[in-house]
Amino acid sequence: MRRARQSTAFVLCVSAWSVLHPSITPVVLGAQTAAPRTPTTNGTARDVDGGWPRDYTTPGGASLRVFQPQVASWDGKQRMVAYAAVSYATTGAVKPALGTVKFEADTAVAVDERLVNFSSIKLTQSNFPGLSKDQLQDIVAAIEQVLPKAGSPIALDRVLARLDKSQIVPKNVVGVKSDPPVIFYSTAPAILVNLDNDPVWSPIKGNDLRFAVNTNWDLFEHGPTRTFYLRHGGSWLSATDVKGPWTAAGKLPASFSQLPADDNWKDVKAALPGRPPATPPRVFVSTSPAELILLQGPPKYVAVAGTRLSWVSNTESDVFRIGNAGPVYFLVSGRWFTAADFTGPWTFTTPDLPADF
Repeated sequence: MRRARQSTAFVLCVSAWSVLHPSITPVVLGAQTAAPRTPTTNGTARDVDGGWPRDYTTPGGASLRVFQPQVASWDGKQRMVAYAAVSYATTGAVKPALGTVKFEADTAVAVDERLVNFSSIKLTQSNFPGLSKDQLQDIVAAIEQVLPKAGSPIALDRVLARLDKSQIVPKNVVGVKSDPPVIFYSTAPAILVNLDNDPVWSPIKGNDLRFAVNTNWDLFEHGPTRTFYLRHGGSWLSATDVKGPWTAAGKLPASFSQLPADDNWKDVKAALPGRPPATPPRVFVSTSPAELILLQGPPKYVAVAGTRLSWVSNTESDVFRIGNAGPVYFLVSGRWFTAADFTGPWTFTTPDLPADF
Protein backbone atom coordinates (compact mmCIF):
# COMPACT_ATOMS: atom_id res chain seq x y z
CA MET A 1 0.00 0.00 0.00
CA ARG A 2 1.53 3.31 -1.11
CA ARG A 3 1.79 6.33 1.15
CA ALA A 4 -0.65 8.30 -1.02
CA ARG A 5 -3.45 5.95 0.06
CA GLN A 6 -2.72 5.90 3.80
CA SER A 7 -5.46 8.35 4.71
CA THR A 8 -8.08 6.14 3.03
CA ALA A 9 -6.73 3.01 4.72
CA PHE A 10 -6.94 4.78 8.06
CA VAL A 11 -10.64 5.57 7.64
CA LEU A 12 -11.44 2.05 6.43
CA CYS A 13 -9.59 0.37 9.30
CA VAL A 14 -11.33 2.48 11.92
CA SER A 15 -14.66 1.44 10.39
CA ALA A 16 -13.66 -2.22 10.37
CA TRP A 17 -12.54 -1.99 13.99
CA SER A 18 -15.86 -0.48 15.07
CA VAL A 19 -17.82 -3.27 13.39
CA LEU A 20 -15.63 -6.13 14.63
CA HIS A 21 -15.07 -4.85 18.18
CA PRO A 22 -17.82 -2.39 19.12
CA SER A 23 -16.96 -2.64 22.83
CA ILE A 24 -13.43 -1.27 22.31
CA THR A 25 -12.90 2.30 21.14
CA PRO A 26 -10.01 2.52 18.67
CA VAL A 27 -7.37 5.19 19.06
CA VAL A 28 -5.70 4.87 15.64
CA LEU A 29 -3.02 7.21 14.32
CA GLY A 30 -3.44 7.85 10.60
CA ALA A 31 -0.41 8.68 8.51
CA GLN A 32 -1.76 12.16 7.84
CA THR A 33 -3.28 12.65 11.28
CA ALA A 34 -1.14 14.31 13.92
CA ALA A 35 -0.21 12.17 16.91
CA PRO A 36 -1.84 13.25 20.18
CA ARG A 37 0.46 15.42 22.27
CA THR A 38 0.49 13.03 25.20
CA PRO A 39 3.00 14.35 27.72
CA THR A 40 6.00 12.15 28.39
CA THR A 41 9.26 12.56 30.23
CA ASN A 42 11.31 13.15 27.07
CA GLY A 43 8.77 14.22 24.43
CA THR A 44 5.62 13.08 22.66
CA ALA A 45 4.44 9.48 22.44
CA ARG A 46 5.35 9.54 18.74
CA ASP A 47 8.89 10.62 19.63
CA VAL A 48 9.17 7.68 22.05
CA ASP A 49 7.81 4.74 20.06
CA GLY A 50 8.09 5.98 16.48
CA GLY A 51 4.35 6.37 15.96
CA TRP A 52 1.60 4.20 14.60
CA PRO A 53 0.43 2.65 12.27
CA ARG A 54 3.35 0.49 11.14
CA ASP A 55 3.85 -0.91 7.65
CA TYR A 56 5.36 -4.25 6.66
CA THR A 57 5.74 -6.30 3.48
CA THR A 58 4.96 -10.02 3.58
CA PRO A 59 7.27 -12.63 1.98
CA GLY A 60 4.66 -12.85 -0.80
CA GLY A 61 4.88 -9.12 -1.52
CA ALA A 62 1.61 -8.08 0.12
CA SER A 63 1.36 -4.83 2.10
CA LEU A 64 0.53 -5.16 5.78
CA ARG A 65 -0.41 -2.25 8.02
CA VAL A 66 -0.78 -2.79 11.79
CA PHE A 67 -2.56 -0.05 13.74
CA GLN A 68 -1.95 0.88 17.34
CA PRO A 69 -2.87 -2.02 19.67
CA GLN A 70 -5.80 -1.51 22.02
CA VAL A 71 -5.20 -3.05 25.44
CA ALA A 72 -7.95 -5.41 26.65
CA SER A 73 -6.17 -6.48 29.86
CA TRP A 74 -2.76 -6.17 31.52
CA ASP A 75 -2.60 -8.67 34.38
CA GLY A 76 -0.07 -7.60 36.99
CA LYS A 77 1.31 -5.19 34.38
CA GLN A 78 3.23 -8.19 33.05
CA ARG A 79 0.96 -10.17 30.69
CA MET A 80 -0.94 -8.09 28.13
CA VAL A 81 -3.89 -9.05 25.96
CA ALA A 82 -4.59 -6.63 23.13
CA TYR A 83 -6.32 -6.17 19.79
CA ALA A 84 -5.01 -4.47 16.68
CA ALA A 85 -6.73 -3.35 13.50
CA VAL A 86 -4.93 -4.57 10.39
CA SER A 87 -5.17 -3.81 6.68
CA TYR A 88 -3.81 -6.26 4.12
CA ALA A 89 -3.38 -5.63 0.39
CA THR A 90 -1.95 -8.02 -2.19
CA THR A 91 0.05 -6.65 -5.10
CA GLY A 92 -2.28 -4.79 -7.46
CA ALA A 93 -5.28 -4.99 -5.12
CA VAL A 94 -7.83 -2.21 -5.60
CA LYS A 95 -8.49 -1.92 -1.88
CA PRO A 96 -7.11 -3.60 1.25
CA ALA A 97 -8.78 -6.37 3.23
CA LEU A 98 -9.61 -5.19 6.73
CA GLY A 99 -9.74 -7.10 9.99
CA THR A 100 -8.46 -7.47 13.51
CA VAL A 101 -6.05 -9.73 15.37
CA LYS A 102 -5.88 -10.58 19.04
CA PHE A 103 -2.51 -11.23 20.65
CA GLU A 104 -0.95 -11.91 24.03
CA ALA A 105 2.55 -10.91 25.10
CA ASP A 106 4.84 -10.63 28.08
CA THR A 107 5.75 -7.02 28.80
CA ALA A 108 8.52 -5.09 30.50
CA VAL A 109 8.20 -1.41 31.39
CA ALA A 110 11.22 0.77 30.63
CA VAL A 111 10.23 3.69 32.83
CA ASP A 112 13.12 5.99 31.91
CA GLU A 113 12.49 5.52 28.18
CA ARG A 114 8.68 5.65 28.68
CA LEU A 115 8.25 2.43 26.71
CA VAL A 116 6.38 -0.85 27.13
CA ASN A 117 8.42 -3.59 25.44
CA PHE A 118 6.88 -6.84 24.22
CA SER A 119 8.28 -10.38 24.24
CA SER A 120 6.86 -13.88 23.65
CA ILE A 121 4.20 -12.45 21.35
CA LYS A 122 1.48 -14.96 20.41
CA LEU A 123 -1.41 -14.41 18.02
CA THR A 124 -4.48 -16.11 19.46
CA GLN A 125 -7.24 -15.05 17.07
CA SER A 126 -7.79 -13.38 13.71
CA ASN A 127 -10.90 -12.05 12.03
CA PHE A 128 -10.79 -11.02 8.35
CA PRO A 129 -14.25 -11.31 6.76
CA GLY A 130 -14.04 -12.20 3.08
CA LEU A 131 -10.38 -13.24 3.11
CA SER A 132 -9.47 -16.60 1.56
CA LYS A 133 -7.86 -19.37 3.59
CA ASP A 134 -4.51 -18.93 1.82
CA GLN A 135 -4.56 -15.17 2.39
CA LEU A 136 -5.36 -15.71 6.07
CA GLN A 137 -2.39 -18.04 6.41
CA ASP A 138 -0.20 -15.47 4.66
CA ILE A 139 -1.27 -12.58 6.87
CA VAL A 140 -0.99 -14.54 10.13
CA ALA A 141 2.44 -15.87 9.15
CA ALA A 142 3.53 -12.35 8.20
CA ILE A 143 2.40 -10.81 11.48
CA GLU A 144 4.05 -13.56 13.54
CA GLN A 145 7.25 -13.09 11.54
CA VAL A 146 7.58 -9.32 11.77
CA LEU A 147 6.30 -8.52 15.25
CA PRO A 148 8.90 -10.45 17.30
CA LYS A 149 11.73 -9.09 15.11
CA ALA A 150 10.56 -5.49 15.26
CA GLY A 151 9.83 -5.66 18.98
CA SER A 152 6.95 -3.28 18.37
CA PRO A 153 7.34 -1.23 21.56
CA ILE A 154 4.50 1.11 22.44
CA ALA A 155 4.75 4.36 24.38
CA LEU A 156 3.95 3.87 28.05
CA ASP A 157 1.76 6.97 27.97
CA ARG A 158 -0.48 5.49 25.30
CA VAL A 159 -1.18 2.56 27.63
CA LEU A 160 -1.50 4.74 30.72
CA ALA A 161 -4.29 6.73 29.09
CA ARG A 162 -6.71 4.01 30.24
CA LEU A 163 -4.90 2.46 33.18
CA ASP A 164 -4.11 3.36 36.79
CA LYS A 165 -0.54 4.67 36.71
CA SER A 166 0.11 3.65 40.30
CA GLN A 167 -0.04 -0.02 39.34
CA ILE A 168 2.95 0.10 36.98
CA VAL A 169 5.82 -2.04 38.23
CA PRO A 170 9.10 -2.17 36.27
CA LYS A 171 10.09 -5.68 35.20
CA ASN A 172 13.22 -6.94 33.46
CA VAL A 173 12.88 -9.12 30.37
CA VAL A 174 14.30 -12.59 30.93
CA GLY A 175 16.74 -13.76 28.25
CA VAL A 176 15.46 -16.12 25.59
CA LYS A 177 16.43 -19.76 26.08
CA SER A 178 17.33 -21.92 23.09
CA ASP A 179 16.04 -25.47 23.55
CA PRO A 180 16.66 -28.46 21.26
CA PRO A 181 13.81 -29.10 18.81
CA VAL A 182 11.05 -31.46 19.85
CA ILE A 183 11.66 -34.87 18.28
CA PHE A 184 8.86 -37.44 18.37
CA TYR A 185 9.33 -41.14 17.70
CA SER A 186 6.92 -43.90 16.69
CA THR A 187 7.09 -47.43 15.33
CA ALA A 188 3.34 -47.43 14.55
CA PRO A 189 1.38 -45.21 12.11
CA ALA A 190 1.65 -41.62 13.27
CA ILE A 191 1.43 -38.04 12.00
CA LEU A 192 2.90 -34.75 13.21
CA VAL A 193 0.71 -31.64 13.27
CA ASN A 194 2.90 -28.56 13.56
CA LEU A 195 1.42 -25.23 14.62
CA ASP A 196 3.25 -21.91 14.72
CA ASN A 197 2.73 -21.25 18.44
CA ASP A 198 -0.75 -21.76 19.95
CA PRO A 199 -3.60 -22.26 17.46
CA VAL A 200 -4.83 -19.05 15.82
CA TRP A 201 -8.52 -19.58 15.08
CA SER A 202 -10.46 -17.81 12.35
CA PRO A 203 -14.26 -17.88 12.07
CA ILE A 204 -16.07 -19.03 8.93
CA LYS A 205 -18.92 -16.79 7.87
CA GLY A 206 -22.33 -18.30 8.56
CA ASN A 207 -20.84 -21.38 10.23
CA ASP A 208 -20.13 -22.48 13.80
CA LEU A 209 -16.77 -23.98 12.78
CA ARG A 210 -13.46 -22.18 13.18
CA PHE A 211 -10.23 -23.25 11.50
CA ALA A 212 -6.60 -22.91 12.53
CA VAL A 213 -4.74 -20.61 10.13
CA ASN A 214 -1.22 -21.25 11.47
CA THR A 215 -0.89 -24.85 10.31
CA ASN A 216 -0.93 -26.63 6.94
CA TRP A 217 -3.37 -29.22 8.27
CA ASP A 218 -7.16 -28.94 8.02
CA LEU A 219 -7.76 -28.42 11.72
CA PHE A 220 -11.17 -27.25 12.95
CA GLU A 221 -12.91 -26.39 16.19
CA HIS A 222 -16.67 -26.97 16.50
CA GLY A 223 -17.87 -24.27 18.88
CA PRO A 224 -21.14 -25.78 20.18
CA THR A 225 -19.49 -29.05 21.28
CA ARG A 226 -15.97 -27.69 21.89
CA THR A 227 -14.65 -30.57 19.80
CA PHE A 228 -11.62 -30.45 17.52
CA TYR A 229 -11.55 -32.18 14.11
CA LEU A 230 -8.52 -33.05 11.99
CA ARG A 231 -8.60 -34.26 8.39
CA HIS A 232 -6.15 -37.03 7.55
CA GLY A 233 -6.53 -37.82 3.87
CA GLY A 234 -10.12 -38.97 3.40
CA SER A 235 -10.59 -39.71 7.11
CA TRP A 236 -11.37 -37.58 10.13
CA LEU A 237 -10.10 -37.65 13.71
CA SER A 238 -11.55 -35.85 16.72
CA ALA A 239 -10.42 -34.81 20.19
CA THR A 240 -11.63 -32.72 23.12
CA ASP A 241 -8.18 -31.12 23.42
CA VAL A 242 -6.18 -29.91 20.45
CA LYS A 243 -3.15 -31.87 21.71
CA GLY A 244 -5.20 -35.08 21.92
CA PRO A 245 -5.66 -37.88 22.41
CA TRP A 246 -7.17 -38.18 18.91
CA THR A 247 -9.51 -40.97 17.82
CA ALA A 248 -11.65 -41.79 14.77
CA ALA A 249 -14.25 -39.02 14.52
CA GLY A 250 -17.36 -40.97 13.57
CA LYS A 251 -20.23 -38.80 12.30
CA LEU A 252 -19.20 -35.20 11.61
CA PRO A 253 -21.31 -32.18 12.59
CA ALA A 254 -23.64 -30.87 9.87
CA SER A 255 -21.53 -27.68 9.87
CA PHE A 256 -18.97 -29.38 7.60
CA SER A 257 -21.52 -29.85 4.78
CA GLN A 258 -22.38 -26.14 5.11
CA LEU A 259 -18.86 -24.90 4.34
CA PRO A 260 -18.68 -22.32 1.50
CA ALA A 261 -18.55 -23.77 -2.01
CA ASP A 262 -15.15 -22.38 -3.01
CA ASP A 263 -11.63 -23.71 -3.63
CA ASN A 264 -10.54 -23.03 -0.04
CA TRP A 265 -12.66 -25.94 1.16
CA LYS A 266 -12.42 -28.16 -1.92
CA ASP A 267 -10.29 -30.88 -0.26
CA VAL A 268 -12.30 -30.73 2.94
CA LYS A 269 -15.65 -31.17 1.17
CA ALA A 270 -14.20 -33.99 -0.95
CA ALA A 271 -13.43 -35.86 2.30
CA LEU A 272 -17.07 -35.74 3.49
CA PRO A 273 -18.66 -37.58 5.13
CA GLY A 274 -15.30 -39.25 5.72
CA ARG A 275 -14.30 -42.89 5.78
CA PRO A 276 -13.17 -44.59 8.99
CA PRO A 277 -9.36 -44.91 9.06
CA ALA A 278 -8.17 -48.51 8.77
CA THR A 279 -5.75 -47.85 11.61
CA PRO A 280 -6.16 -44.48 13.31
CA PRO A 281 -2.69 -42.91 13.43
CA ARG A 282 -1.21 -41.54 16.59
CA VAL A 283 -1.27 -37.75 16.37
CA PHE A 284 1.61 -35.72 17.74
CA VAL A 285 0.81 -32.01 18.05
CA SER A 286 3.52 -29.42 18.61
CA THR A 287 3.30 -25.64 18.93
CA SER A 288 7.05 -25.28 18.38
CA PRO A 289 9.29 -26.62 15.59
CA ALA A 290 9.29 -30.39 15.78
CA GLU A 291 10.30 -33.51 13.86
CA LEU A 292 8.92 -37.03 13.72
CA ILE A 293 11.09 -40.13 13.37
CA LEU A 294 8.59 -42.65 12.00
CA LEU A 295 9.71 -46.25 11.74
CA GLN A 296 7.80 -49.05 10.05
CA GLY A 297 7.97 -51.39 13.00
CA PRO A 298 11.06 -52.01 15.18
CA PRO A 299 14.29 -50.50 13.84
CA LYS A 300 16.10 -52.44 11.11
CA TYR A 301 19.84 -51.90 11.13
CA VAL A 302 22.17 -52.10 8.15
CA ALA A 303 25.89 -52.03 8.97
CA VAL A 304 27.93 -49.30 7.26
CA ALA A 305 31.11 -50.97 5.99
CA GLY A 306 34.36 -49.83 7.57
CA THR A 307 32.63 -48.05 10.52
CA ARG A 308 30.89 -48.84 13.76
CA LEU A 309 27.76 -47.20 12.34
CA SER A 310 24.46 -48.84 11.55
CA TRP A 311 21.96 -47.18 9.22
CA VAL A 312 18.29 -47.41 10.24
CA SER A 313 16.71 -48.57 6.97
CA ASN A 314 12.98 -48.65 7.71
CA THR A 315 12.41 -44.90 8.05
CA GLU A 316 12.49 -41.96 5.66
CA SER A 317 14.49 -39.99 8.25
CA ASP A 318 18.30 -39.91 8.26
CA VAL A 319 19.03 -41.96 11.36
CA PHE A 320 22.19 -43.83 12.35
CA ARG A 321 23.33 -45.67 15.45
CA ILE A 322 26.60 -46.84 16.91
CA GLY A 323 26.10 -50.58 16.53
CA ASN A 324 22.60 -51.76 17.37
CA ALA A 325 22.43 -50.41 20.91
CA GLY A 326 24.71 -47.36 21.09
CA PRO A 327 23.84 -43.67 20.75
CA VAL A 328 21.38 -42.66 18.03
CA TYR A 329 22.23 -39.87 15.54
CA PHE A 330 19.55 -37.95 13.65
CA LEU A 331 20.20 -35.52 10.78
CA VAL A 332 17.59 -32.80 10.20
CA SER A 333 17.89 -29.43 8.41
CA GLY A 334 21.64 -29.88 8.11
CA ARG A 335 22.16 -30.39 11.84
CA TRP A 336 22.95 -33.53 13.80
CA PHE A 337 21.32 -34.47 17.10
CA THR A 338 22.07 -37.40 19.34
CA ALA A 339 20.38 -39.33 22.13
CA ALA A 340 21.00 -42.51 24.06
CA ASP A 341 17.84 -43.95 22.51
CA PHE A 342 15.12 -42.98 20.02
CA THR A 343 12.99 -41.55 22.80
CA GLY A 344 15.57 -38.88 23.71
CA PRO A 345 16.41 -36.54 25.31
CA TRP A 346 18.24 -35.11 22.29
CA THR A 347 21.23 -32.79 22.18
CA PHE A 348 22.99 -30.89 19.41
CA THR A 349 26.09 -32.77 18.29
CA THR A 350 27.23 -31.48 14.87
CA PRO A 351 30.67 -30.36 16.19
CA ASP A 352 31.16 -33.61 18.10
CA LEU A 353 30.26 -36.35 15.61
CA PRO A 354 32.28 -39.57 15.99
CA ALA A 355 35.11 -40.09 13.50
CA ASP A 356 33.02 -42.90 11.92
CA PHE A 357 30.96 -40.27 10.11
